[in-house]
Amino acid sequence: MKTKPLSVKAAQASKSARKLKLSRTHVPAELSPADWQRALRRQFGGEQAFGLENVGMQPFFSEFRVSNPLSKSTYRVTIRGKYPGDNDCACPDYASNELGTCKHIEFILATLEKKRGAKAAFAHGYHPPFSELYLRNDSTRAVHFRPGTDCPAA
Repeated sequence: MKTKPLSVKAAQASKSARKLKLSRTHVPAELSPADWQRALRRQFGGEQAFGLENVGMQPFFSEFRVSNPLSKSTYRVTIRGKYPGDNDCACPDYASNELGTCKHIEFILATLEKKRGAKAAFAHGYHPPFSELYLRNDSTRAVHFRPGTDCPAA
């Protein structure tokens, strides 16, 4: 007996059913505790109604101001990539969790991923003309050097 291929709507419904809401109290067996915490922040950040203002010069790799209308707090967030440790946030959670992300970063990444050109921009990566020294705030907590495109070869 031949099976009919799923319609687009059925495939999307099946995909969304697989993407269940994570528990805040129990680590899923397939995730490490650190990956679970990152996924929780991604889930929570994607659900928030934060205010977002791009205060930098670029559409994706830029400086942003994220504001929470409920708590009246505002944080400066720097986006440099889509992986943990690539970005920076001024919030206390980011400073202390050693996960390389927070709900503010995840909110911005979720918002940017919906914009035209985001997939290509994040695939190409961040390549500024200037060099940067930055603290990579993941499990390593180390100072990193990001050479700019105008940086002379060693």
